[in-house]
Amino acid sequence: MAKPSNKNAIIRDLLAQFPKVSKKGLAEKAAYDYPLIFTVEQARDIIRYVTGAKGVYNRRKAQANGIIIREEFKLPTSKCSERKFVRINENHILWMSDIHIPNQNNAAIELAIEEGLREKVNCIILGGDIMDNTPFTSHDAPPPSPDDVRNYFEMTQQFLAYLRHKFPKIHIVWIEGNHDNWLSRWLMKKAPILFNDPYYHLPQRLDLKKYNIDFYEQEYILKIGKLHASHGHTIVRGVFAPVNAARGVFVRTKSNYIVGHVHTTSDHGESNIKGDQIACASVGCLCELSPGYDPHNTKHNLGFARIKVEPNGEYVIFNKRIIKGKVY
Repeated sequence: MAKPSNKNAIIRDLLAQFPKVSKKGLAEKAAYDYPLIFTVEQARDIIRYVTGAKGVYNRRKAQANGIIIREEFKLPTSKCSERKFVRINENHILWMSDIHIPNQNNAAIELAIEEGLREKVNCIILGGDIMDNTPFTSHDAPPPSPDDVRNYFEMTQQFLAYLRHKFPKIHIVWIEGNHDNWLSRWLMKKAPILFNDPYYHLPQRLDLKKYNIDFYEQEYILKIGKLHASHGHTIVRGVFAPVNAARGVFVRTKSNYIVGHVHTTSDHGESNIKGDQIACASVGCLCELSPGYDPHNTKHNLGFARIKVEPNGEYVIFNKRIIKGKVY
């Protein structure tokens, strides 16, 4: 049987004879059968041309000629991410959140620190909104003076230096809150040319390495034994906040959880069908209780928490309120 001499004709003949063979396999066969006409790469290139795999125009032309195009189907690369957890290994923790520098309550902060020292905690969790960051909010706010932003960063560094002086050796962790996150969002919207420069983001701008403080962005969840922790702004939203924040956390997470964010001390516990106890808590704040944007608020209270963890992961939360200068 005479073999066709035209290269395209040879390839079309092979495609008709072996419709299920891959392009690579067909190219290898063409090079083997016609070594004086093709190399493997030359044959593969012609196969791609004839089958329309070299572009939209060629694909349409090939289909018009009745050539069956074998496409390789696969799912697109996924960019989804899983939940991010960080294990806290210490077993006696002081939780301080919602300090909102420069609107902090220094007397309340001192009471929290005094209890941490007295009870000999071995870890401090700064549970978010350590800075107020009002100049970077998207909400209505008075324009800052030229020195405000620099002063607020310096005040925060002064607080961190004081905290490290009081607790020179223990582990300190800072979870990003929604106010802490305002700076990143402002950079993204208002100064995108600076967004990829790490210096302008909170951990670098505050030089947290200097104070040996670990910083975790808002998508991270801390695991403290069997307890989970985050600032809470991604959990407590809408109708939950004005009723019982801890119950709102339970409804959203169905797990043992502690949050700040709502500036209110609350607790909620339930058991599941297996009899396992699930307990959630929200912690009071360490800042002014009636800020200018919410002057008639009566739900907020000063507070902090201590968490003790047993070797098996069981834990106890001492959810403290501060009332008229005393801890309860």
